[in-house]
Amino acid sequence: MHIIIVGCGRVGAQLAQLLSSEGHNIVIIDKKAEAFKRLGSNFNGISIAGVGFDPEILKRAGIEHADAFAAVTSGDNSNIMASQIAKKIYNVKRVITRIYDPLRADIYKKFGLNTISTTTIVAQIFRSALLKESSKLEYSIGLDAGFIEYKAREEEAA
Repeated sequence: MHIIIVGCGRVGAQLAQLLSSEGHNIVIIDKKAEAFKRLGSNFNGISIAGVGFDPEILKRAGIEHADAFAAVTSGDNSNIMASQIAKKIYNVKRVITRIYDPLRADIYKKFGLNTISTTTIVAQIFRSALLKESSKLEYSIGLDAGFIEYKAREEEAA
C-alpha cells in the first residue's frame, strides 16, 4: 500500500518504521527535517520536509494514488486540516486522525473523520492499572471497532 504519514514525532516515526518493515510504500512528512533522524537507517521510505496540508507537498508525496493517510502531528488543528484535505479533496479511502482533545475527537468523528483520541485511551488504561482492575476498552475508528484489554495482577512481594 502507498501510505502517507504526516508527523514524524515518536508515533509517526514508529508507525513509519513498522509499515516500512512490512513492505509498504511509506512517505512521511514533517515540517522539521531534523525529525527524520528518528526514522533510523533501516527506514526505506521517503521523507519530505514541509507542512502536511500544503497541496504541493501532498502532491510530492503522491497523494493522488495514496491508499491510506495518517495525521499524527502534535497539533489537533494540523491533523484535522491535513485529514480533511486528504479525504475531501484527494479522496483517500482510509484516513486516520490523531486528536488529543477528547471533545474535539467526538465532534470530528460526527463529521465523518476517523479519529483516535490517544488522550482518552491512555487515561483509561492508566485508570485500570492504578486501580488494579482488569478491563476491556472498546474504541471505534469510523465504522471499525477495536478492543484493548488490560488484565490486572497482584504485584509480587519483594
